[in-house]
Amino acid sequence: MLFGTCLTEYCDHIFNHTLKLAKDNEASLWIYYGLGRLKLNQEQVTEAIKDAEARVADAYVERIKAKGLTDYKINVSDGDVASEMTKLARNAGVDVMIMGTSTHAPISIGEDINVGPLGPVVSETILWAPCPVLVIPPSLIPGLARG
Repeated sequence: MLFGTCLTEYCDHIFNHTLKLAKDNEASLWIYYGLGRLKLNQEQVTEAIKDAEARVADAYVERIKAKGLTDYKINVSDGDVASEMTKLARNAGVDVMIMGTSTHAPISIGEDINVGPLGPVVSETILWAPCPVLVIPPSLIPGLARG
């Protein structure tokens, strides 16, 4: 199972669903964070990746361990996020990818739903993924549900 994150509060809620699925299915868990295309030299890219790996670990590892999960890996890369994430899924033999709809809380008050609520990374990932992609809908996120 591969969870794609952008380290936002929104992704934090998506991660709750991911943890439950990983625990219920006794699945190994990859956490992927993409830096996008960096215009840096190789040394700076390496440093940016190390820093991001630490931020991902700070955001998620304690919660993973609290659920009793031990089979997890963190992957951070530069480059096109959707391409790098689908490449990781293919190379790691991932069975399912789990994502939210975009890098900000979708459907904010007054936001038009026709602005493309999936976001470009999710849209491209769905097209190129080597496995099913589970997109957690905004209606399951506290504070965003309607009705």
